[in-house]
Amino acid sequence: MKKRLGKFEFQIMKMMWSRDKASVRDVWEKFYPERKLAYTTIATLMKKLEEKGFLRHEEVDRTYIYYPVVSQDNVSHGMLKDITDSFFNGSTADLVSMLIQNENLSEKELDKIQQNIDEYRMNIERGTKDD
Repeated sequence: MKKRLGKFEFQIMKMMWSRDKASVRDVWEKFYPERKLAYTTIATLMKKLEEKGFLRHEEVDRTYIYYPVVSQDNVSHGMLKDITDSFFNGSTADLVSMLIQNENLSEKELDKIQQNIDEYRMNIERGTKDD
């Protein structure tokens, strides 16, 4: 999927993935205390998310109930690929190097990264790497 999500659209989608289904009112009530956006603004954003192919809706008692049609993993992977392509000329190694050098990673985080690398290498050797 090549359609992009804005920062707030991604926040809405995170809420949708956590709840599976929600009305515009549900989303508005979640975000109103911090963002003070009008109900119609949320309705417009959700309609745009539907037009972009991230959400669909069903009508229940004259209320649109929206639900996600793409997974969080799919969207996150696409966004990460866009970042890798745009800022690192497609080099995942350069992206990971920047994160390691600039993010003050804890020993636990470094161990987890190393564990992931080791598991990935073992899967390649076994011919079971997920593509």
